[in-house]
Amino acid sequence: MRIAICPNPEKRPALSCAAEAIRILRQHGAEIVMSEELGEFAEDADIRFLPAESLFSGCDFAVSIGGDGTILRCAGMILEQAAAAGTEPVCLVGINTGTLGFLAAFEADELQMLPRLFTGDYAISRRMLLRTAVNDGSGLVRHALNDIYASRLNGRICDFSVAVDGHTIGVYRADGIIFSTPTGSTAYALSAGGPVMEPDLSLIEMNLICPHSLFARPMLFAPQREICVTYCGVGDGGLNVHADGVHTAVLHNHMSFTVTASERVMPFVDCKGYAFYDALNGKLMQPLKSISQNGL
Repeated sequence: MRIAICPNPEKRPALSCAAEAIRILRQHGAEIVMSEELGEFAEDADIRFLPAESLFSGCDFAVSIGGDGTILRCAGMILEQAAAAGTEPVCLVGINTGTLGFLAAFEADELQMLPRLFTGDYAISRRMLLRTAVNDGSGLVRHALNDIYASRLNGRICDFSVAVDGHTIGVYRADGIIFSTPTGSTAYALSAGGPVMEPDLSLIEMNLICPHSLFARPMLFAPQREICVTYCGVGDGGLNVHADGVHTAVLHNHMSFTVTASERVMPFVDCKGYAFYDALNGKLMQPLKSISQNGL
């Protein structure tokens, strides 16, 4: 079995966790590969260091070690390489050494679960992605596991319309708009007042960012819908479009972008079956738990 190990090189806990994970996986006969960019962090002759652009070729699993951002970046690399090679993306195992860990299969102190990769004692969660295309003639397309959002340019509040399958559902004034997958419902969308969704669902969530309205509410759409956002302003205002935090385009003067469900899916390994609920209860509910424990 070949396994790619992808820790966050800037975080010492992630590197120490990676060393222990490698030790456990080797005990079960795994071949370990890592990006050649990490060669200086692992002086081990038995690790194969490969170019980042071909790291996951022939791998059975990729183990990403760090926070949700690290796991998200690793998922993006996996999807990009799979699309380029015309193959299925390798299954991703997330190990959390960060703060929240909604994308992780388990925590850094639960490495004893790694041998389950060899026994098959795990489930695969296939997460939907979003696809965005900017209608500016460039043909630019991006895919996102968490969210696609457009935020105000030059500090100016934005006016934009939203149409679903060609039918306008509203013209809004706000700081921006977020489209989220269920996986991304615990990220930016949550901070904007959106609902928490189980990551195995297939829905598109829409949230306005700081709307200038008393009645704006999040909306959920079926995955087969095509949603189009058109910037309605003029002058030096506009919208910055991002896909999973990566800047994608700038919209001016009646330009638009579309959001649909992507044809791609990202397979995550779920070793516990309740990791999402652990993170939800143990992290986001922590202030309430603290109050309860203090008897207030």
